[in-house]
Amino acid sequence: MVNKSAAIVIKNKSVLYLRKRGFLFYILPGGKIEKGETEREALEREMMEELQSRIKIIGKLDVIQSKGFNKSLDKLETIKLSLYQVLLLDKIKLSREIFDKAFIKHKNIHRYLLT
Repeated sequence: MVNKSAAIVIKNKSVLYLRKRGFLFYILPGGKIEKGETEREALEREMMEELQSRIKIIGKLDVIQSKGFNKSLDKLETIKLSLYQVLLLDKIKLSREIFDKAFIKHKNIHRYLLT
């Protein structure tokens, strides 16, 4: 099982999604929890790496389990994703690994490829 933390960042009734370089799909900010990290520590680290922003965690929203494809292992894996609502404390500065960002309103979500 792969454990991940992801951020729900809301601005003007829109949710922040990111697109990494070389990928078609937009994803929520966040990533894998490293050995010895808590979910919150991983989320703080990932937000600093991806957006160069400190965060304030408002609260845990949900935990979702699903199957996802691991390219390096060439197989499906179970992914446990912990979702947190967060506030960004700094202006977003995308890291080199992030190609694009989009704040997406629910009514426009069908216009994007999401994963």
